[in-house]
Amino acid sequence: MLNKLASLKALISPLTAFFGGTLFVSGAYGLLNSVLAIDLNEAEVPTFYSGLILSMYYVGYIFATASSYKVINKAGHIRAFSAYVSIMSALVLMHPLWFNVWYWGILRLLEGYCMASAFVCLESWLNTRANNQNRGLIMSLYMITSYLGAASGQLMLNIPDDLGFVLFVIVSILYSIALVPISLTALPSPDVSKHKQMSLISLYKTSPVGVVGCIISGIMVGGVYTLGAIYAQSCGLSLYNVSLFMFFSILGGMLAQFPIGRLSDKFDRRFVMMWTSGGVFLILPWMHIFISGSIGELIPAALLLGSGTFILYPICVSHVNDQIDDSVRLEASGMLLMLQSIGMIVGPVAISFLMQYWGSIFFLISLSVVSGFFVLFTFKHISFRQDVGYKAVTPTDPIPLAPSHVFSELAKDDTILDRAKNIFAPKTDK
Repeated sequence: MLNKLASLKALISPLTAFFGGTLFVSGAYGLLNSVLAIDLNEAEVPTFYSGLILSMYYVGYIFATASSYKVINKAGHIRAFSAYVSIMSALVLMHPLWFNVWYWGILRLLEGYCMASAFVCLESWLNTRANNQNRGLIMSLYMITSYLGAASGQLMLNIPDDLGFVLFVIVSILYSIALVPISLTALPSPDVSKHKQMSLISLYKTSPVGVVGCIISGIMVGGVYTLGAIYAQSCGLSLYNVSLFMFFSILGGMLAQFPIGRLSDKFDRRFVMMWTSGGVFLILPWMHIFISGSIGELIPAALLLGSGTFILYPICVSHVNDQIDDSVRLEASGMLLMLQSIGMIVGPVAISFLMQYWGSIFFLISLSVVSGFFVLFTFKHISFRQDVGYKAVTPTDPIPLAPSHVFSELAKDDTILDRAKNIFAPKTDK
């Protein structure tokens, strides 16, 4: 047990600042999405138009993934992350100044640009710290942190806000706090001097399942984040139950990360993606009955929804990064986020249209159909393509019994907090 705890510390300790910043950014991101969706719904803005406004966030994603890498290459990961999140903190406070759908749409576009740029910093940075033998594990820890923050943010919906701007202030505070651990980290930024260009066509040829999977993930994640609260309200749930639905949906995604991430390190990641998507295809249409029922039925249904929806993206990212080198990771991270953002635009707009004209149940049916398509696409490539390098053959223990070479390298770079502990720790005579 002591060896396992020591190995876990060797893995997490050098990444504490990284995960701390991710936690607060995700908490702010999750809370803001739900606050805006509820405000638009309470203002009786048609569901389709609400979907369009909220999807402008992901239009900003596309612009960011096409240009933000230039700023990151010039300023470095830490400075770029701090700049983008600082602007995001200011943009959030501009929402309560004026309720206008066009104005909010512009703000969402700018917010999407800033957040996508920040995530490009985080994900390209993280992938340079991993290798093919542990990338699924490390990405699962990153996604656990992300979803824990986003799920916790949903519970803040219950904070009284009679003035109409308190929740926006809280979101801004969370973004500001996220800057602290990243700005103070001693973890070295990736070397951007070896950056190379990579086209989307080359990326697709390298990993067609990973590329298409990111788009499918965007449709599903965008649908849940953008329309989940509206769907829950359409089912007649109270604000408290809406917050529970969103919280347990994201919590389900978080809980699935660790076991599925470990599984994807042991087997061909395409098989893992295909089987999880197949489960979503079969289960989702029946969940409407339980979500409209009691809390005892709502919670497990929300957990299943989240566990199937939020697991796809990190496996896709791991699958793609298994087959590329460090010189193109920044470019690849931007393109993968761009592909997900395309799905996040198309998904909410199409699903909100179906919900408005054919009922709220099409929220679940749409996600199920998209999952079924991805199952067929993945099966086709597994059956008829003999691609070299697709299989992650080296297993990764969730808690290694002894630090591997990569964990030893990670442990060399610790945070300022870790160094302070060493400075002030009592010295013992040898």
